[in-house]
Amino acid sequence: MKSISELKNEALSSLNEKWGISIGAALVFFAISMALSLIPIIGSLVQLILTGALSVGVAYFFLKLSKSENVDIEDLFIAFKSKDKFLVSLSSYLLILLIMVPIILLFGSLWVALFIGDLNNIFNLFLAAVPDTPSLGATYQIDPSLLNENYSPIFQSGTGTIIVAAIILIFIPLIIVSLGLSQVFFLIADDKTKSGIEALKTSWNLMNGKKTKLFLLQLSFFGWVILSILTLFIGFIFLYPYIYTTLSKFYKELYD
Repeated sequence: MKSISELKNEALSSLNEKWGISIGAALVFFAISMALSLIPIIGSLVQLILTGALSVGVAYFFLKLSKSENVDIEDLFIAFKSKDKFLVSLSSYLLILLIMVPIILLFGSLWVALFIGDLNNIFNLFLAAVPDTPSLGATYQIDPSLLNENYSPIFQSGTGTIIVAAIILIFIPLIIVSLGLSQVFFLIADDKTKSGIEALKTSWNLMNGKKTKLFLLQLSFFGWVILSILTLFIGFIFLYPYIYTTLSKFYKELYD
């Protein structure tokens, strides 16, 4: 596989003379996402239904661009033109959520329990939400001392310990799983899979032994992300096409 610098240089080369339409595609995607997020309740539901299809559209657009093919804003809506592709996109996104959310809840609970030192109390919180499920001997109760920085085990552990523990217990599992599933929407956009489960399995298999490479590739954009934030997020309209084109190059190398 090509080096990170080679992938990034090739991405910049592909973007040459196509920055305008790439930025336009990024703005359209941002506008749709923002508009849906501003609509109470219904917007969240619609966003849940459409995010998978929009993600496939973005992957399709930049995958074509990375292959030096002609692209159009209309490419962003490729998943809406086929019932099968839309359903695969939707099922894949929902499956990813079904995997990620329990990971956050499980490892997040372990993280909290580590500092509270009361694992039974945490379990009772979840058991209380399930009808007719016996608790471990007591109902869930919040210890008032946890809110007192002079007595809470959380505060006594120190901020550094809390952050490091969160990284180890929560973020590392999330990063590993997200890296393993990172190629799902590229696979759908590239017509390499016909079902959500197949997309997830294929992505996981493709990323076997390649997660570190992708992580380092993503990390290489960290400096640009900081600069984009300092420009009041305006820089992201340029950074987003750069990142996604590079990720498209990575997918091509991975699948080929």
